[in-house]
Amino acid sequence: MRLTTRTRYAVRSMIDIALAQADRPITRDEIAERQEISPLYLSHILLRLGKAGLISSAKGPGGGYRLLRSPEEIRIADIVRAVGEPIDLVWCTGRERKRQCERIDTCAAHLLWVRLAECVRQTLESVTLAQLCDEAKRLMAEKEKASQAET
Repeated sequence: MRLTTRTRYAVRSMIDIALAQADRPITRDEIAERQEISPLYLSHILLRLGKAGLISSAKGPGGGYRLLRSPEEIRIADIVRAVGEPIDLVWCTGRERKRQCERIDTCAAHLLWVRLAECVRQTLESVTLAQLCDEAKRLMAEKEKASQAET
């Protein structure tokens, strides 16, 4: 199982915006450079995050992206849904499945997939952007401390 780059980049971008937003709006190019993401690809991701009501954008000098809600209010599941990533792991567990699996009533594996998808969903719902920002700050502090120890 793998999350798409769109989802991984969306989460990283939201962390970037949240960490830097106290100072000023953050431009697409700043995010792209720090996160090593193609600016064009990032534009599509930021557009989806904006349509989902997670970020706002302002054009022109002094423009950029800001969070519309506090990091404590944004769940990682919100970000995943915003970029259109299905949380369900296999098509037969999807809440919006368009077709019914003929084996669903007798498939023991289906029960496992449902449980696994629910664990993933609960994890994504339980983690906030603020928690990831705290982890990012801790990791940056550890890296700085290690860098200072080397000199």
